[in-house]
Amino acid sequence: MTPEQALATQGKTAMPTQHATELVLITSKRAAANLAGLTAREVEVLRWVARGLTDVQVAAQLIISPRTVTSHLNSIYNKLGVASRSAATRFAMERHLL
Repeated sequence: MTPEQALATQGKTAMPTQHATELVLITSKRAAANLAGLTAREVEVLRWVARGLTDVQVAAQLIISPRTVTSHLNSIYNKLGVASRSAATRFAMERHLL
């Protein structure tokens, strides 16, 4: 039984912990990753790109190289069947990934 379940049986509610919050974020990233077969990292890259960041800025946010961002974008474009940054951004906006 989890601490939350134990408190619930006593009629008390647990305060959300950082671990619980992280678990929700991970779960939502996994759900988003199922879109068009994108990995969780590709979804992160797509979100930053859709917000208007350059490859260099995305790389700084995710602590990866700009070349890695470019590789992720190529994979994203292939999976989505698009050929441009703006088309990928539209995909993200239509699916409320921002």
